[in-house]
Amino acid sequence: MILGSSGQNIYPEEIEDKLNNLPLVVESVVVERDEKLVALVYPDFDAAGGESKEEAINEIMEQNRLSLNKLLPAFARIMKIELVKKEFEKTPKRSIKRFLYK
Repeated sequence: MILGSSGQNIYPEEIEDKLNNLPLVVESVVVERDEKLVALVYPDFDAAGGESKEEAINEIMEQNRLSLNKLLPAFARIMKIELVKKEFEKTPKRSIKRFLYK
């Protein structure tokens, strides 16, 4: 849980569930940086045509961010999506070790 600047509880897992259903998103982690929410996203590079298509992937992720933010309350909106080049580290139960990502 993330405590928002105005005192609201933000549950990153709920945001990640919605984000993971958007185009080219394989998995994601939502973190707080400078009192803003940032989504770290591991995209489907194969479906996008490889890592060389990073510009196109960034455009799609921006569209994803805008459409996701329409579904979220104002205090839980994502300010930025950052792409990560490799899958997130996971526990033996296949859940993401979110404490490693800030």
